[in-house]
Amino acid sequence: MKTAGMSVEKLTAYLKELPSSSGAYQSRGLTLDSSGLNFTPEAIQRPCKAVTVKLARYWVELEKTREATVVSPAGYEYQYTPIDVTSHKAGPQDGRVPDTAPPGGSDCQGSLSVLYLGEDIPLQSLPSDLELTDTTAPVPVEVAGDGVLSALYVSPISVVSC
Repeated sequence: MKTAGMSVEKLTAYLKELPSSSGAYQSRGLTLDSSGLNFTPEAIQRPCKAVTVKLARYWVELEKTREATVVSPAGYEYQYTPIDVTSHKAGPQDGRVPDTAPPGGSDCQGSLSVLYLGEDIPLQSLPSDLELTDTTAPVPVEVAGDGVLSALYVSPISVVSC
């Protein structure tokens, strides 16, 4: 597939629809997972040249705003602090892109990694409804934006002390 000269909208749609060679139902050929950016598309849909994508990473800082009571859980607010934005080439060969794994969390800090094309993502587009999970395994989340391909959230290790 020739990707040179495609608009951000067309390239985003193409990469989102790119099927994976794993054969799993609706699995995507370009994904962000616990070990980073992974490129394994089906041969028939493969781009001719490497596609350049951007990876933005943020710390998610947690602060307790309300103590837990019998009737309601503790309340938390969080804010995003940019870590870095890097460009990476994916393809045309299969493989993992090195140094793209999501950063691990700490006690009151998680992380968010967003894979995208085009313009940088404004902080207000980042999710305002992240859930605190008991796992530090990265979970996929939705991030609004025209060029967003994939996003992963890593929950803080422990929020009891925040």
